[in-house]
Amino acid sequence: MKRFFSSIYGRFLTIFFGLLLIPILLTLTLFLTFQMNALTSQVETMLVERAESMLTASERYKLGADEVINLFSERTLVVETDRYAATNWSVAERARLERGDVLTVSDERLPAVTLLIDRTVVTLTPNADENPVSIFRDLSFQTLLLTALVSSVLVLFAVRLMTRRIDRVTEAASKVASGDLTVRVHDGGDDEIGKLASQFNQMTETLATNESKNEELTAIMAHEFKTPVASILGYATLLKRDDVPTEKRVNYATMIEQEGKRLSRLSRDLLRLAKLDHSVVGLDVSRFSLSEQMRESILSFERESSRKRLNLIAELDEVEMVGDAGLLQQVWINLIQNTMTHSYDGGTIRIKLMQTAESIVCEITDDGEGMTPEQVSRMYERFYQADPSRHQGGSGLGMAIVQKIVTLHGGHVDVTSELKSGTTVRVTLPDQKDR
Repeated sequence: MKRFFSSIYGRFLTIFFGLLLIPILLTLTLFLTFQMNALTSQVETMLVERAESMLTASERYKLGADEVINLFSERTLVVETDRYAATNWSVAERARLERGDVLTVSDERLPAVTLLIDRTVVTLTPNADENPVSIFRDLSFQTLLLTALVSSVLVLFAVRLMTRRIDRVTEAASKVASGDLTVRVHDGGDDEIGKLASQFNQMTETLATNESKNEELTAIMAHEFKTPVASILGYATLLKRDDVPTEKRVNYATMIEQEGKRLSRLSRDLLRLAKLDHSVVGLDVSRFSLSEQMRESILSFERESSRKRLNLIAELDEVEMVGDAGLLQQVWINLIQNTMTHSYDGGTIRIKLMQTAESIVCEITDDGEGMTPEQVSRMYERFYQADPSRHQGGSGLGMAIVQKIVTLHGGHVDVTSELKSGTTVRVTLPDQKDR
């Protein structure tokens, strides 16, 4: 019983009987009380009129009590007679009876009247089964029972219909808990349960997508980590040999250091991308100067640009925006680093920051190696490197991180490139001043 009332089915029935049947009972009780009083008064008036008619007939036609009773007898009346005994009545009642008045007698259920005919006390009461009061009372209770029965059946059907839909969601959730991410709930309703089913399906689709991504990421990680780890182990084994010259020993140590840094970058980028994918990190929104952030990002690559003798041209409008400053700075760092990596020595890099009526646009253009259309189409793939033999230091995750961060800010990234002629990366962000 406790389990039943703790279920939605039991609670719904309890609420129904509490909020529907109880008010019906109270309303019917009040209705019966007022209507019964009115009907009782009407029946009492009818009895008085009948008694007065009997008295009139007795006096006019000199009829005895039995003759009058036979004359006015009908199924709706119950007539009782008794010999008149003055001691059974009070002085006032005796005076009224002997004067020919009709006395009303109070009764718990039905009204009654008493009159005196030929020294015989005649009592008139309605037939218990065929009087308006009883008929109305019985009809009211029958209506109440029928209403309660029909309402209960309809509510049971409605509750069962809803709980059956909820049961489908519960059953599907159990399958998801056991690892089945292909399950879907088919419910075409537009109510709350239909919305729950729709949200559940979206959840399972997201879980299935994340599961697929995790499996793909695991496989790629195993492959990507394998190469630097193998290099580190190989060079470490060579360092243990006694016959290795000092020059080679330093070279091996340098290679171990480079591969270790590569693993560190790879781990850092993987962690950042995993957090962005699974929404572990929310946007830390604030208002900041985007133009100042761009200047800081450019200055952080001053050493690299000097080494490659790059000509940096920055055309920055004074722009303020609302967004996650930390994540967006990672976007500019990744893009500028990619541009410098793929630029020829002595090349030119042009960085433009513009603000339009509805958006903020940043363009980074170089005249370096460029890419083929196929490379452009694959540049957001994780661990993809257009020419891994020339750029061993990268993780292949930079553009995937850029695209994810820009998408989280409601923007998009467009890339145009031509082999041997250079690349232009255009980042468009919505200008949400009141975000």
